[in-house]
Amino acid sequence: MAMHSHGLRRTLAGGNQMRSMDSFEIVGSRGFYRPIAQVTFEQAVDMVAEAIHTARELGLADLLANTSGLTGFTPPSVFARYSMATKWAQTSGSTLRVALVARREFIDPQKIGVLMMQNRGGSGDVFSNEPEALAWLDSRLGPGQRTPSFLNRSRDDVRDED
Repeated sequence: MAMHSHGLRRTLAGGNQMRSMDSFEIVGSRGFYRPIAQVTFEQAVDMVAEAIHTARELGLADLLANTSGLTGFTPPSVFARYSMATKWAQTSGSTLRVALVARREFIDPQKIGVLMMQNRGGSGDVFSNEPEALAWLDSRLGPGQRTPSFLNRSRDDVRDED
């Protein structure tokens, strides 16, 4: 793990067993996963499941997984959404909150994948942008789990100030 100068942001990088975790960051008690790759839908599901697993192992309260940078597949069928939701619910357990950001064309109008995940004990929702996902995560913070608003900015916002 590398520490940034202000000590609040850490990045997990490389290694064979964490090859898709190059895009995983920790800010306070929140994980951010923003992969960019051309993959199959099944690979995308596995990559997010690995990020969920990592967030749980690190004891994080929640995870924002932005899959907008993943390409190479079409919107999933209902069965594929079921498989995804089941895998992510099993991986996240009942304690990790997961906010998924996806391109609009991948979000089912009834959010059937979210319902399936919640029915299996997971806590999550899907959004078309990070500000909405962050607002949802922030609205679910428990007592004593306040994340200062400056920690919720994207990496690009932080880079603009440097």
